[in-house]
Amino acid sequence: MQFIYDNLVATLVAMTLGLALVGQNAQNRQATIERQAVYHAKSQALGFGEWLEDDIVKLGARFGRARDRFETETETIGGAPYTREFEYYYHEATVSDSVVQRVEVRYELVEDDATRLVVEQGVTPDDDVTLQAYDLVRSTRTGRYNTKQKDWIGVDPTWAVTDEYRSPKGLRYFYIEPRDSDGQRVPDELSEEADYVRIEFVVMPTLFPLHRARLIPRAGLNWGTTIEIRPF
Repeated sequence: MQFIYDNLVATLVAMTLGLALVGQNAQNRQATIERQAVYHAKSQALGFGEWLEDDIVKLGARFGRARDRFETETETIGGAPYTREFEYYYHEATVSDSVVQRVEVRYELVEDDATRLVVEQGVTPDDDVTLQAYDLVRSTRTGRYNTKQKDWIGVDPTWAVTDEYRSPKGLRYFYIEPRDSDGQRVPDELSEEADYVRIEFVVMPTLFPLHRARLIPRAGLNWGTTIEIRPF
């Protein structure tokens, strides 16, 4: 009888230790996945930020002293300013005194409903507490432009989406703020008075347990920089 009792105790102890090890392994795996998600989001954010700097630095190139070189549209969402649309212009080449090869670049911030940023999982997906994810769509158009008449020569060129460019998954926030020489915000409608643009965005690390992208709470990666724009 004592033998059976000792075996039963030993079995219960072994099962308890086994369950503890299984739970610890699961926690370790989850921690590893979260670290990988944060690292991936950080790499995406850095790459996206560097790309934006390299792209926007062309703003106003070959414009001379002209200052009508970009337009921006801001929308307040949840008390925060979001850039819904940002267009900037530059000239690739001068054809004649009044004719240039003009390039226009447009960023559009659109809702990305395919990526669900879940901050709190409910019993079912419908019960999840989520944040809105966004996608930044980049389009361009180019053609000959008369700088005196301020109009395209011939038929206006059409916008084409830049297929090779994609904003990072988990883009939570995007904002471009025009600023004057004192670092103060310039209203959207007075963009010709801006000397700098401040770029800010937030990328959220995402996980995919059970096919439901889950946000790691309070782990958003914030990126920002200020760029001086032409004419210098």
